[in-house]
Amino acid sequence: MPYQAMIADEIIQRRRIDPQDPQIAEAQKHRNSLFLGMDTTQGNQVRTLSIASWDAALKSFAKNCALSWKLASHQFRRKFANYAAHSRFGDLRYLKEHYAHWSMDMTLGYAMDESWGQHLDLELYSEIQDELEDIKLGVVDGWMGDESLAGGYGGAIKGWKREPENLLIFKDRASMLKSISGSTFIRSNGHAWCTADNDGCVGNTLERTRCTGCEHSVIGSIHAPMYQRLYDELKELLHCKDIGEGGRQRVERDLKRCRDVLVRLGMPPEDLSA
Repeated sequence: MPYQAMIADEIIQRRRIDPQDPQIAEAQKHRNSLFLGMDTTQGNQVRTLSIASWDAALKSFAKNCALSWKLASHQFRRKFANYAAHSRFGDLRYLKEHYAHWSMDMTLGYAMDESWGQHLDLELYSEIQDELEDIKLGVVDGWMGDESLAGGYGGAIKGWKREPENLLIFKDRASMLKSISGSTFIRSNGHAWCTADNDGCVGNTLERTRCTGCEHSVIGSIHAPMYQRLYDELKELLHCKDIGEGGRQRVERDLKRCRDVLVRLGMPPEDLSA
């Protein structure tokens, strides 16, 4: 708290001297941090502790404990992974993203310790992983076929396929499917395949028509009935007298989104007249 108060004072002083001082914004980024320290090389300026600061503090701690251990911050990576994996709130998908691991296998190995690993049915994990890979291969196989696709990523896939040189980098179709499915996040939200690396977008839940133009979405014929029903219900809603101007504009926007998807999936435009 004393360090946070020092940053608050610094901001006040900088505003008095120059309200446009860019260091004001920099100081504001640190004022609510928990791990703060004073940088003597910067005029006793208080900022969030850096990796170098932590490493110096850890080595000082080890020395004060009469240890010869050259303690450093990176040595805590595996222990953090162990705790996260054990925790009731732990999520291996979060660890995979946090550590930027290429595969979940690497994350499992990193998070596991001997005592914890004894309680895992690793064969079951392997079977689940194999099943997931088979499902993803089937999905990507459909994308690479002749089926029409909508959504930002769906359009990009079709454009990518039209360039022969893109396909020549793979020795065969099987290797192409395996490469794409293995390097792409794929989840179903019911109305699209989402390839974003997290599921926090409201397009997955509250505003489903957002997926129609999202660069991470792939919409195929399997999703057409969903958009047809949305389209039909939105047409009825458009005739309601009590939705206000804002509501009417929202309905018209979503109608256009659904109509564009259905046309791209092969439905004749004349069948979608209001």
